[in-house]
Amino acid sequence: MFISDESCLVGFPGFPGPGRTAWRMVERDSEELWYHVRFRVREGGRSRAKKCMPADSSVLAHLLSQRSSDHAVEEVQVVTAPHMNGSASDLMERLVSLVIGYDQRGECVLLCKVDSGAIYSSSPGMIDACLLSNIRTIYDAMTAAGKHFHCTNYQTPNRSGSATAAG
Repeated sequence: MFISDESCLVGFPGFPGPGRTAWRMVERDSEELWYHVRFRVREGGRSRAKKCMPADSSVLAHLLSQRSSDHAVEEVQVVTAPHMNGSASDLMERLVSLVIGYDQRGECVLLCKVDSGAIYSSSPGMIDACLLSNIRTIYDAMTAAGKHFHCTNYQTPNRSGSATAAG
């Protein structure tokens, strides 16, 4: 979740439009992953970039469901905390695929595959997506359809941050 501070509100009338509020800064008070989505939006004869920062996978799934010929996804990136990516810093990387499933305890697990081939898991002990139940793909950059998930050696990165995965 993103948090805003009233002192960062850009508050002049009519900006940026009805039902919307502009902020100079937002705060992130969580060590969970979040996403950065770049759209190409066509309105009338004009095209413009639109960037959204969903704080969870359900909001990301909703944004992706809005795709159309006038609302194209150009890129999705994921921002992971050090405990997920094995480095000393948060990392923003191009997302290749995102799957969600449930472990044997019924806990929700997210597996993110990034451009480098690394797989990040929201559950430190989860090393194989085949052990998850009710798996569904939220995002797949290769097909852009988000309908297929092939269970092929998805593994979490080791603590050094280096990982590879087939698939």
